[in-house]
Amino acid sequence: MHGFAIRCALGAVSDDFDFVPRLGKIRSQGKAKTQLNRLKRAAAKGRLGTRGRKSLTPGAVRHAGRGKVQAALARHWSNQRTRRVIVKVHIARAGPSGAAGFSKHVAYIRREGAGREGERGKLYDRSVDETDAKKFNDRANEDRRQFRLIVSPENADQMKDLTQFTREFMGQVEKDLGRRLDWVAANHHDTAQPHVHIVIRGGSTRNGELLIDRKYITQGFRARAQELVTRELGQRRLREMAAARSNEAEREALTAIDHDIARRLTDGRYTPEAEQSGLSRFDSAVVKRRLRFLQTLDLAMRQEDGRWTLKEGWKDKLRALGRRGDIIRSLANLEGRKIDASQLHALPRDFTGSGDVVGRLAAILPGDELRNGKTALIEGVEGRVWSVEMTEQEAAQLPKVGGILSVGPGAVEPKPADRTIAAIAERNGGLYSEALHQAADPGSSAAFRLAHKRRLEALRRLDVVQRNSNGNWRIPADFERLASIADEKRQMLSIDVRSWLPIERLVERRAETWLDRMEPSVVDGVQGALAKELNASVQARRAWLQQEGYALDRNGHMTPDSAADLRGGELETTIGREAARTGLSYEVLKQGEQFRGSYTRDVELAQGRFAVIEGKNGFTLVPTSKQHLNWRGRDVMLNRSGRTIQWGIGKARTRGS
Repeated sequence: MHGFAIRCALGAVSDDFDFVPRLGKIRSQGKAKTQLNRLKRAAAKGRLGTRGRKSLTPGAVRHAGRGKVQAALARHWSNQRTRRVIVKVHIARAGPSGAAGFSKHVAYIRREGAGREGERGKLYDRSVDETDAKKFNDRANEDRRQFRLIVSPENADQMKDLTQFTREFMGQVEKDLGRRLDWVAANHHDTAQPHVHIVIRGGSTRNGELLIDRKYITQGFRARAQELVTRELGQRRLREMAAARSNEAEREALTAIDHDIARRLTDGRYTPEAEQSGLSRFDSAVVKRRLRFLQTLDLAMRQEDGRWTLKEGWKDKLRALGRRGDIIRSLANLEGRKIDASQLHALPRDFTGSGDVVGRLAAILPGDELRNGKTALIEGVEGRVWSVEMTEQEAAQLPKVGGILSVGPGAVEPKPADRTIAAIAERNGGLYSEALHQAADPGSSAAFRLAHKRRLEALRRLDVVQRNSNGNWRIPADFERLASIADEKRQMLSIDVRSWLPIERLVERRAETWLDRMEPSVVDGVQGALAKELNASVQARRAWLQQEGYALDRNGHMTPDSAADLRGGELETTIGREAARTGLSYEVLKQGEQFRGSYTRDVELAQGRFAVIEGKNGFTLVPTSKQHLNWRGRDVMLNRSGRTIQWGIGKARTRGS
């Protein structure tokens, strides 16, 4: 049949079927031989040698790991018509406390509210619909790393069964990697886009490490997921692709169109000539619409010659806008105190000059889910609602919702390594290398110089320095300033909990509370709703104290004796409650004595957070701090010296054991 007849026949069957055969010359192999040779070369590059493997550095991935050939094949046969799937991967390594962080992530993906009806997320594996998390964590107790995946099909709401999809996906991954995997997963429906969390054990040198090639991580996982979704829902039609692309043009988030624009920027400008570099007429029109929309967001500006200038940090601002939209959607389903979304502002991690943010913890939402991060919403005394992205370690310092806290930038100390690098580069025309370092400091060890190279590698990923092809590093003249700015963006936040209990529980509490210690500067000149509530609570608190017969000074503050009596009374009440709960007697930790026990839990009082340490024959209460958060659940040794209590990992049998 001639090509014209074929096109007519296909057109009669379906207007959406846009496949048109192109007939070549008789006996011509066309590009088949060329494509076959490409695949052979890709396969040859992916073959593993027979030499023994060295163990991986924690968190590292070999280029010669499993799945390299399959990643090349999947990438080769992928096309724009496949259903889109977002796959995020993080390789977590065992920290100082071993694999304890691994079990925290398994608990995180099973959290309350993740299920379809707001229930706890259900953990499943290849065959069991509700698998035992403890058994999985026990098997991973000696693992050196953990692979964490988020798989989010664009059309997940149209799929029949996410659990069955995940099992088929992991089955294909096992075939690609050539080994059986130990994994668990949980489906999440707590966002606008249903998605799957998958946790894969990474093993150890003793029980067999799992090595996955970098290309399979960046391309293979996604290609396999897209293949399965496309098989179930069919390829995307051209009209669907056009509609999806068009909808992205006016979306307040970072989109695929923005990535197209970024790839074609020249010195931060988008030129009309860039449109001719591979963009179709439709895509070119969509990009113009997107640029005009970015102009309304004050992220782009059109020049008289038709060029577009993108503002510095425009992609970061789009990411922040997208995150803001996710938060607003989450607030719609949030129970408890209503939060005014119109007052929502993102607090950058490198904020300076405006002082700490003081307010009430209004909500804790999921943040960076691959790293167990959280998003804290803080109702500031001035009336704004601040969203703060926090790491797992920072979020562990938060009080319960309703507590009062302040958040500020952590201190950034200049690194000695930066001074050394800058000095060597200054003497060598802006260049640094290990050889130049050794020449400048012959007594330096190889490990010491390696630490400087790792510092530079981290700064290279932040665009502070450049690495030349010969291994030298190009160091800018203002290197130390740029390195300090980069550190400020990644610095730990300083979190100070002012009150572990909500304001309403402080007014008539028989304890010394934050309301008794609150400085007037917190609310002076501030007109927010929380500031007004605090002023009213302080007045009500003072009236209650006078009614109960507690002495106040002329400024309305409690006398030291009254404050001490209230602190002691609150502690005695808590000791009695814990004794009844545990069935153990309370042990007073005296000067020079030691106490060994298990750090079982925390109790939050008006005067602060206390750790409950349970021994064999008794328990004790001691103030805790952020340095001890990772010790919860472990055996600890306490030693009182003067007015301080020293903590340590306890093994010897002492009092309380």
